[in-house]
Formats: sequence, structure tokens, C-alpha cells
Amino acid sequence: MKKTSQFLPGISTQLQGRAKRRQLEALRILREKLLTRSIADIAILFGGILPAAVLEQEQSDIRKRTYPEVVTFWAWISQLLECNVSCSGAVTFVQNWHASAGLSIPAFNTSSYCRARKRLSNKFLNRMLSLTKTYMDARIESHHLWYGFRLKAIDGTSVKLMDTSANQVPFPQPSGQKPGCGFPVMGLTGILDLAAGRIDHFLTSEDRQHDSKGLYQLRKDLKKGDLLLADRAYCSYEAIAGLQTKGVESVMRLHQMRHKKLDWRQGKKLDADSRLVTWKRPPKPGTSGITWDEWNGLPEEIELRLVRMKGRSRDGKARTMYVVTTLTDAALYPSAEIGLLYGERWKIEVKFRDIKTTMALEMLRVKTPAMAIKTMKMIQIAYNLVKALQLEAISGRPIMIDDIGYKATLDVIIEFRSRFRALQNRPQIWKKVMSNLEERIAERLLHIRPNRSEPRASKRRPKCYQYLTSPRAEFTEIQHREHYRAAA
Repeated sequence: MKKTSQFLPGISTQLQGRAKRRQLEALRILREKLLTRSIADIAILFGGILPAAVLEQEQSDIRKRTYPEVVTFWAWISQLLECNVSCSGAVTFVQNWHASAGLSIPAFNTSSYCRARKRLSNKFLNRMLSLTKTYMDARIESHHLWYGFRLKAIDGTSVKLMDTSANQVPFPQPSGQKPGCGFPVMGLTGILDLAAGRIDHFLTSEDRQHDSKGLYQLRKDLKKGDLLLADRAYCSYEAIAGLQTKGVESVMRLHQMRHKKLDWRQGKKLDADSRLVTWKRPPKPGTSGITWDEWNGLPEEIELRLVRMKGRSRDGKARTMYVVTTLTDAALYPSAEIGLLYGERWKIEVKFRDIKTTMALEMLRVKTPAMAIKTMKMIQIAYNLVKALQLEAISGRPIMIDDIGYKATLDVIIEFRSRFRALQNRPQIWKKVMSNLEERIAERLLHIRPNRSEPRASKRRPKCYQYLTSPRAEFTEIQHREHYRAAA
């Protein structure tokens, strides 16, 4: 008897199974569209910076996974822009995306997503970083430069990691903390491009490593036409002379040891607040890691300009500071301009605050050093993507990149991201929505209040809990340590 009803709906009973092949082809086409759109809204929002077609070409993971490289990349970016939400939040992004595209929703299990983050290749991330930098470089205007120089700033900071044995080896916790009671601390040294507001380069190290070693390792990323701003931790003969041989100018605060021996009467007077001084090469190199061949290749002496500037310290008291620079022409670069220029160095501190406080990334929830370094690279990309939107928003306007609040820009992105959904193949509507987003970003100007007092103090009192003085498994809690009063 001929069977007319199918055993499984939608699948032919014939061996060739044409209907089944059609279904698989339809699923394949739908999946390709899905991968092109990636995480729908956030990928389309940044589509002008990182086009979907380029991301598809760059990904090396061609297997049919729930979390290919492109999907994992945008899910991780969403995590960071949403103020470092958990991995379960990123899985929720992917689930919503699958549901909107009509695909089967992946299980709510973060292990697959965490494994996908480990698989994300450094080659792919480096390419994304390069595309973002190229996009931003094309939008640098003349008023973003200082006397034709590209301003760069360097400084160090640190972040905490999860307390695992793997993290403790390269990034040990502070020596004053007992085992099991602290967190590994990863030191960071970063170079900030003040013209674009982006983080150009960074490196990781132990928190106890001196800042001068970071500059020695990152000096290869500086080029002729750059002007480096740095605090007194970087002010040394080998650092200044080494940069000068590369054609890189510098403005640094005078090191405290040279400040103790300073005699303002020495050298040639250039104006009321600057003098031309000569530094001789010390008998041996410092601790930055410079080799003897490099040390012997430095000039025997260099001419520098010592600039005196007056300001106020954090306690509000007037004080005199000394800055040393390789810009020796007092007529072309007035001393007052040099003093204001050194004040721009503080912007790198603000950028670190944007990352650690605003984006809630003071502690990285990773268990291995490799993931900590990869997370920092993702943070660099996410931060630069936001600054790229700011740079596009102020294009053609007499506005500096630092005049726009970073937190305000994040708020605009989070508010607008849903409006970019399903706009991948609708370029006219995309341009209209993007123009509206850029207008909202350009409106978020900061109210600059120079010389205001901002003491680092917290008004909100924390809960009066005990300090963890032994590993948690061995710790004995003292009951009612808070000494609260019972209600009457």
C-alpha cells in the first residue's frame, strides 16, 4: 500500500530527500545572513567603523558554531559597553538575537561562550584594532594637533584579577597581603593619543615594575612628529635622549632627585621662566632595561629647556613645579604654553578612570593570565570604538575630543542601539539614525571648571564588616560585629 502521509513532517520519504535539502539550504542562507548581521544592533551601529563584510573575511573560525568569532566579538563588546556585565548577560544578548532571527535559541549555559572567548584569535583582534585606528586617523583635523605635533601621553595603572594560582604567578598580589586574602594585581602601562582620545598601545607587567621599563618597551611605537607627555617617573637621561634620537619630542616633569639638586642660576636664561641647561650622560644606564650597546649609542650630552611653572597642589596650596622639555626655542614655544601643555598630561588619568570606574573594569573576572591580556585588548578596542564615534560626531566642528563626556556617550549608545536593529540593508535609514546619534553625542559637552577642588573622598559610608584576615574557608566571623542597635 502506498504511503501518502510522511513519517516526519516536512521530510520526504524518498531516499533522495529533496525537501530536506531545501530546508538545509534555507537554514544555511538564514545563518549566513545572521552572521553578516552579527549581534544585530551593536554590530550595525559600529558598521561604519568595522564593516560586516570585513569581519566575515577576517574570522578564521569557519566551523558551524553557535559562537563563531564575529558573534563572540560583538557579544564581548556588548558586555564591556554595558559596564562589564556578566557572561550570562552576553549569552542573553545572543539568545535575543537568535530569537529575533527565527533560529533555535541556544541553551543558557555560559561555558560555551567562555570557551568561544578563549578561541578568539589575537590576529582577529589586532585586525579590528588596526581598522579602528585607520578610521580615526582619517578624521584627525589640524586643530587636534599642538603646533603640528601629535600629542601622546604615557602613564601606568593597575587592575585586579581573580584570585587563582595561575594569575598569582605572573601578577602576584601585594606582599603585605596574606595568602588567600588578596587579589593578583596586573600592572599596565599605556600610551594615549590625545588628538584622537584613543589608547594606542599598552603592555602588562607586575604591579611592582618601574614605569621607566614600560616606556623603554613602548618606545618603538612612537614615531617622528610625536610629542610625549609624562610625569617625573619617566624623566631620565636615557628616556629623553632615546626619544630624541627617534625624532620624538618630550615634555616631562623634573625628577624628584634632580629637583633636590636644582640650581636655577645654572644654564642660559631664555626668558623669566625658562633656562637652557645641558645634561651629561651618566656613567651607567638605569633600570629601564636598555642594553649597553644602546646606551653607548646615546649622545654624550643633550641640551634641554627647564621651564618653571606655578600652580596649586591637591591641597589647594600654591607651589612651583619644574618641567623639562626638548622644545628649546622659547620664542616659538612660550613658557606659558609649555606649562599649559604639561597640564594636558592629566587626561590620561581621566581615561584610566573612564575604563576602571565608568566601565566598571577595575577588576577583570578572568582566571588565567592569557585571558587577562586578551580582555585588555578587547577593552582597548571597545574604548576606541566609542572614541571613534565621538571623533565622527565632532568632525568639522570647533570641538575637541575631550570636551565630550565619555559616560554621556555610553548612555547615548545604549539608548540608540535598539534603533539600529534590522538596518543592515537599509543604508538611507541607517545614515539618518546615525546622524541623529552623532548630534546627541555632540550635545554632551562637559562643563570645564579649571582649578576646582576635587578631594578624593567618599561621602557614602561602607558597611562595617570585618576585614578578611585569613582564607575564607578558615575565617571565623565575629557575630554582631556591626554593633547595631535593636529596634525599640
